[in-house]
Amino acid sequence: MASLKPRDIEPFLKKPDFSKPVILFYGPDAGLVSERADLLALKSGVDLSDPFCQIRMNADDAASDTARIADEAHTIGMFGAKRLIRISGSTRRDLTKAVKPVLETPPEDAIILIESGDLKKTAGLRKQLEASPASLCIPCYQDSDAAIEQLIDEEVVAKGLKIDRETRLLLKSMLGDNRMVSRGELSKLAIYCEGKEQITEIEIHEIVGDAAKLVMDDVIDATSTGDAAKLQAVLPKAIEAGNSPDIVLLGLLRHFQMLQSARSKVELQRQIASNVIGGMRPPIHFARKNAVIAAVNIWTLERLTRALIRLDKAMLECRQKSGIAQSLCSTTLLALSLEAAALKKRN
Repeated sequence: MASLKPRDIEPFLKKPDFSKPVILFYGPDAGLVSERADLLALKSGVDLSDPFCQIRMNADDAASDTARIADEAHTIGMFGAKRLIRISGSTRRDLTKAVKPVLETPPEDAIILIESGDLKKTAGLRKQLEASPASLCIPCYQDSDAAIEQLIDEEVVAKGLKIDRETRLLLKSMLGDNRMVSRGELSKLAIYCEGKEQITEIEIHEIVGDAAKLVMDDVIDATSTGDAAKLQAVLPKAIEAGNSPDIVLLGLLRHFQMLQSARSKVELQRQIASNVIGGMRPPIHFARKNAVIAAVNIWTLERLTRALIRLDKAMLECRQKSGIAQSLCSTTLLALSLEAAALKKRN
């Protein structure tokens, strides 16, 4: 079976083998899926700054044109350069038909990374890739206690900061189930404590899960529910609180991925939004539950797909153009908020 066992994942990520050119990342932790795909992309040997070498593709677009993945994978890059194809997002269409050609005729100079949500053993895409000798499946489940310990070591201890057992336990209790968000919180803590020898509970309470996170929640909810006036009031506060524009966009990206997953259950399984959100794990904080339910009812799957593409592009541009990153972030969020307001009026 072409699927990595949990104990083999970290060794593979440290020294990846791309002999199987089609790699699927799946699981409920969207941050971990994205982080692992990012890591393999960096280690692929592909020039990620060259738009002709790295091709990003939405799953819905890929599934709608069953020849597109194969066409991109078998296109010869300029000067013989290796190509990377990244497919993300969800789709109601059958993605297996679009993936089948590259499994039957694997590309020699291309790597295909597919980022998906949680897939059951019976899911068609997972069954197809696990059975193919040309592919590899990497499950991405919520961080175990050992994985969180490793994150703390990588982001805090490796920076020369000491943390005692009790303080470490407090820190672990305040980290969430999204790998990328947890890493971001730890990175902020390390920066805040730079120059100190020991991290104490005081710094943890001040930085991890602090007011900056609360104002970020306000930014996310104002954007997704169409409250442009509130967004314009809280976004500057989020930036002032230490959230860089790309981190703000990352927070929105993760939230819209969650909305996409929830909305798919509303549209495809005919579930009620309040029931979907009420059953989410980890649970949505009660103070935000109504806003999240409202967002699920406002956005359609098609619109969410477009929003995710826009957020992903804006986040990349912010990292490439730091001088205008704040303006890019503000423009993107305001546009999404206005779109949500327009959609709300139609409903």
